[in-house]
Amino acid sequence: MNSNSKIVGFDEIDGAKINADEQIGLIGNSGLIDEDWYRLRYKDVELLGIDPVFHFANFGKMLRRSPSVDFDTPFYLDTYADADESDLNPLVHYLVHGKANGRVSTRRELRSGIQELRERMDAEWGVDQIPLRRPVRPIISYCIPLMGRLDDLKGTLRDNLESHLPFRDKVEFLIMLFGPSDDALAWIDEGFGHFKEDGFLRVVTDDSLDSWHFCKAKNSFRAHMLGELYSSLDGDNFVTPAETQCILNSHARHDGHFLLHHFSGEWGDGTSGRVTLPAEIYRSVGYNVKMMPRQFDEIDLILSTLQKFPAMPLLCIDKDNHALTKSGYARHFQRIEDIRNRIIAVSPYERRAPLNPRGANYTDTHPEFRIMGDFNALYSGYTNTTKPSEKDKFYNRLLDKRHQLIDVLPKEAILDTLFFIKDRPIGPRVAPNDISLFMCVHNEEAFLRRIIPHYRALGVHHFFIVDDASDIPLVHSLNDPDIHVYRPKVGDFRCAKGLWLEALIKAYLPVGSWLLTIDADEFIHLPAEFSTFSELARSLETQGMDHAAGLLLDMLPAPQTPITDLQSAETDFATLFTHCCNMPGPPSQDYRKHRSIAWAFGPHAEISWRVDARYHAFGTFDSLRKIPFLRHRPHLHLNQGFHTLHFTDTTPSPGHAIWEIQPRLPIFHYKLVRIFQESARTSMLKLAASYHARTRDNIEQIFSGDGQDAIAALRDLEPFSSPAGEIFDIRT
Repeated sequence: MNSNSKIVGFDEIDGAKINADEQIGLIGNSGLIDEDWYRLRYKDVELLGIDPVFHFANFGKMLRRSPSVDFDTPFYLDTYADADESDLNPLVHYLVHGKANGRVSTRRELRSGIQELRERMDAEWGVDQIPLRRPVRPIISYCIPLMGRLDDLKGTLRDNLESHLPFRDKVEFLIMLFGPSDDALAWIDEGFGHFKEDGFLRVVTDDSLDSWHFCKAKNSFRAHMLGELYSSLDGDNFVTPAETQCILNSHARHDGHFLLHHFSGEWGDGTSGRVTLPAEIYRSVGYNVKMMPRQFDEIDLILSTLQKFPAMPLLCIDKDNHALTKSGYARHFQRIEDIRNRIIAVSPYERRAPLNPRGANYTDTHPEFRIMGDFNALYSGYTNTTKPSEKDKFYNRLLDKRHQLIDVLPKEAILDTLFFIKDRPIGPRVAPNDISLFMCVHNEEAFLRRIIPHYRALGVHHFFIVDDASDIPLVHSLNDPDIHVYRPKVGDFRCAKGLWLEALIKAYLPVGSWLLTIDADEFIHLPAEFSTFSELARSLETQGMDHAAGLLLDMLPAPQTPITDLQSAETDFATLFTHCCNMPGPPSQDYRKHRSIAWAFGPHAEISWRVDARYHAFGTFDSLRKIPFLRHRPHLHLNQGFHTLHFTDTTPSPGHAIWEIQPRLPIFHYKLVRIFQESARTSMLKLAASYHARTRDNIEQIFSGDGQDAIAALRDLEPFSSPAGEIFDIRT
């Protein structure tokens, strides 16, 4: 966005121009004009006998006059570019456009908010506990994260320190060493020990990273830095005295509230990763640690900060060629979120190129970096957007990018990229004929105690489990040799569940081997003619099939089960829940036509209709279609809910014909057991935010309240029965 251009639409309300009378009405009813104060402050108004509201509406902007102590017109015009460029009176602009976006309207309010945030962040991060070796805290903390790559530091540190001796009372250089650090510590102490005496140079070790991750490394300074400003500095970066003086000047000019991106306008020259911003903002916003290990980290920090702090100007080297104009993702996010922070070019200053600039085309030789950048940009948009429709768009594009990332990430690097290494099990050797099971779990110990023996009995050889931040880490409780537990270090459940599982599949499974993908509450029961999944796999292969469809059967308690017995549903589900719904008759037209049913079943909607307990009890629509058993091959990708398969070659996704092929796998699904206990309902509602919007809404509808209405609705359902009318236990 060119900051010199007219802001289109900012003289309007809902697309209609605001006339003079409407502006006067808005000002008069705002509660922000003090007519007595206005007359006393501006004597000409009293002398001319003009109504203060009329005078301010017509001349307030031109004369840069404020309507009261609660609205500072010069501050508002100088802070928000769109207000300066609009024809609206600034107070009207604030009422129509600025107030809802959380804009502060006086310098006093801005300073108060900054001070409150600073005190809160200092307390949260224990800043007063950091040893101080000088009379006052420095203004700038140059923060240098380093993992290995000591040679980079050897090429820059002496120059940076010695050139900054004139700023010794205003600057600290803070080095964070990750991983084995004895060599680095010895080298620093030998050559620079005298710089550590007054805190000009400080060194901290950190063992939290098992492999490099930009966001996590750069977040680590929050509990250690002393400066009023955080300024990022890679180990191979030089910082010149002129650059430091520019930062100090900006700090004074903007009252400590600014974000400076040191980007030159050319990708790959080592400047795009350099930012300076107030310590309290850095601590409160931070880098997004759920992102991929590299790419887009600084842009996300910038966008997140500008979105949360609309009064903060973005300072840059070139007003017309900065990172937010160069990145299509950033431009899109600015537009949809209506980010209009003022863009200001700093005076030119001397800069030095880093030791190891990558060059503008470095992602061409590392396609995984380019796709990581795309993934992170989309994840940034998904995480930060305030608009549900845009969130869905970002999410859908993320899934495509997730598939591309799995395709290009080298097999030998995929585990280190996505999972923590320290407690990672030594990978098993999976034979071509082995059956492997993959699932992602969070606090589901009750199900795990049952599900692993269940699938072992059906011939599963290996269990690969992604532990998505369970309160008690599963690595401590699941240590059988056929169980392999992994903790993800990037992504979240909704956006990365499939990514995590596909990474394990790619890392361990031979092409052509068979696997299961299930959730922890899903128990597949094989048709009578098969005793193991290996037998089922051989049968499918003879039919030329590489997957089998499954039907979710929501399990219900037997009609005569006392409600008091169901209080232990989460632990005793296997014995208490024995039946599924059996709705007679053909499906209604509304049911057939609903998009989730039409997509999943098409002309075979009766298959779903008969057993759809959630629809018949609560009126919700969920897809009961699953494809839980499949054969691994390149370019095959998982659906988030395992409802279909995706391909990045020319193979089409499975269609409705899957219901014409036998066998169909019955999947006993124990999701509804959580209705019968308050703690389980609360847990489900907490997890609802991790799901797609429709699924989230369904979960909230089913599990909200005290559960009594839901229990009654389930007990009213017709249970599966034999033709003679006897209640039929489908487990048999």
